[in-house]
Amino acid sequence: MTIHPNSLANGVLSASLVSLLLFNALPAHADSTIQKCTAPDGKVTYQQDVCPGSTQSRTVAKNPIGPGNVILVANSANHYTTTVTINGVSAPAMIDTGATYVAISTDLAQKMHLLEGEFQPRLINTANGMVRAANKVVPILKIANIELYNVEISITPNVPTLIGMSALSQLSISTASGNMTLSKR
Repeated sequence: MTIHPNSLANGVLSASLVSLLLFNALPAHADSTIQKCTAPDGKVTYQQDVCPGSTQSRTVAKNPIGPGNVILVANSANHYTTTVTINGVSAPAMIDTGATYVAISTDLAQKMHLLEGEFQPRLINTANGMVRAANKVVPILKIANIELYNVEISITPNVPTLIGMSALSQLSISTASGNMTLSKR
């Protein structure tokens, strides 16, 4: 699978945000590698496995250690990105150890069929100040290929998808040499 960044927001997005969005649009499979491929003309694509011969490549994620584990490679902004999947719908997400909850926008929550049922109203302190949120526990949430259970999420209008401590607390996390390894405890 190859994704071309030119199709996103008419080039308005920053390179790191494009990397976050594009990388995470690819499915995360055990024993797979995601490559960022840069052609001589500057065109960037993301694909699984090997880039074409005339392109520069950089590994952005790999899952070589099997189910329940994933290795993430820091992007140019030193952020770690992956996918979060709820109810069979996957979305790009950034690891945020400073976030209390998994944060999901109301638009994404609608696509993930999360707007029904009971919620706990919350006031959440974000980098942009206090915002109202609706929290609920989802029975199953996947981070890349790691399945987690009973994870509290925070649904808030117009937020980027973040993987916070409500999910990360169920994982062992280690970082070394620009890589982050997530392992199910």
